[in-house]
Amino acid sequence: MSLDCSQIPREQAERLLAHYRAALFDDMVPWWMTHSPDRECGGYYCCLERDGRVYVGEKYTWPTGRQVWMLSHLYNRHEAREEWRELAAHGARFLAEHAFADDGKMYFRLSREGRPRARSLSLYTECFAAMGFAELSAATGNRATGDRAMWDRAVAMVERILPRLGMPSDTAMLGYPIDVQFHLHAHDMMRLTVAWVLNAIEPRERWEEEISLSVRSLLEKHWKPELGVLLENVAPDGQPLLDLPEGRMVHPGHAIESAWMLMEVARARDDATLMQTAIDIVLSSLEIGWDETYGGLRYLRNLDGTPTHPLEVDMKLWWPHGETLYALLLAWAHTGRSDLRAWYERVHEYTFDHFPDREHGEWFGYLNRDGSPAFTAKANGWKGFFHVPRIMLRACQLLSET
Repeated sequence: MSLDCSQIPREQAERLLAHYRAALFDDMVPWWMTHSPDRECGGYYCCLERDGRVYVGEKYTWPTGRQVWMLSHLYNRHEAREEWRELAAHGARFLAEHAFADDGKMYFRLSREGRPRARSLSLYTECFAAMGFAELSAATGNRATGDRAMWDRAVAMVERILPRLGMPSDTAMLGYPIDVQFHLHAHDMMRLTVAWVLNAIEPRERWEEEISLSVRSLLEKHWKPELGVLLENVAPDGQPLLDLPEGRMVHPGHAIESAWMLMEVARARDDATLMQTAIDIVLSSLEIGWDETYGGLRYLRNLDGTPTHPLEVDMKLWWPHGETLYALLLAWAHTGRSDLRAWYERVHEYTFDHFPDREHGEWFGYLNRDGSPAFTAKANGWKGFFHVPRIMLRACQLLSET
C-alpha cells in the first residue's frame, strides 16, 4: 500500500493496538467461539441472549455467511488457528447442505435443523455466503485440489449476483415496494465488498473492474458534495429524488462504511484525490449524524430534518460506531489532522463507554437515543460475528504499520 499511514504518534498507536487486540481476542472471539456453535444440528446459533443463552433455535443465513467469512479471514490474515478454520467449515457445511433452493438462490431463515422458513430478503444473503466460501477456500490448504471446488462455487455465485447489483429497485432499505425506481447505495457497497474479498484471494482484472465500477457509481451517483451528503437512494441515473422521504435519506454509518472502503482502494491505488473525497464523506456524515445532545451516531437522518419512515432513526447501533472508529482511525493515520484525531477520540470514548457489556462480554447491539440498551440480546438475524471483529482486526493491522 503506497499512501503513507504513519501519522499516529507511536506511543499512542501502541496503546490503541493493545486495546483493540484485547477487545477482539480476549472478548469478541472467545464469546462467539463459546456460544455460537451448534454442535448437534450444525451451523451457528443466531439468536443469543446477553449471557450467550439461546433464545430461539432458528438459523439465519445472512449472519452465518458473514461468520464463515470472519473466522476464515482471521485464519488467513492473522493466525492459522485450526479452531477458527474448523468452525468456519462447520458453518459453511450447514449453508451448503440446507440454505440453497433448487434454483440456486438462498433461504434467509432456517429451523435449527435446517428446514426452510423464509426465502432470501435480498441479494446480500447470497453475497455473504459467497464471501464466506471464497475466504474459507483460501484457508483449507491446497487450493488446486478439493477446496478449489469451494472457490469455484463462490465465483459462480458472484458471477450470478453481479449483474443484479445496480439494477433499478423499487425497494429502498429493504422496505415495502413503491412505484418508484431507485439506485441503491447498498448495491455499490456490496459489489465493492465482494470484489475486494475475491481480489485479495485470487487477483484478477475482473475484480479490479468491479471495484472501479463501484467507486465510480458511489461517487457519481450517491455522493452529493453540493448537498454535503451521501444519499442512500437516488434515481437510476443518480439524480436526487428529494420529493420522496426515501430520496432524502442519509444513513451516516452506511456512508462511513463505504468511505473507509474507498480509503482502502485509495491506498492500494495510490490515489490521493480518492482518499480526500472519502474523508470528506466521513466528516459530512458525522456532521449530519452525530447527536450533540446525547452523543453517538444516529442511525438514520433525512438531509432536511423531515421525518423518515423507519422509526429507529434516533437509535444508536453497534455497527455504525465500529465502522466510524475504523474510518476515522484510517483517516487520522493517513493525514495526522487534528480534527480527525478529535473526532476519532470522541467516537472512541462514546463507543467503548456504551456498547461493551462489562459483565457478560461482547457488545450490546441496540441502544436508545440516551445510550441505554433497548434490549440486551447479543445476536439476532442481523447482529453477528462480523462488523466489529472486522474493524478491530483492520485497526490492529493498521496500527501495526504505524
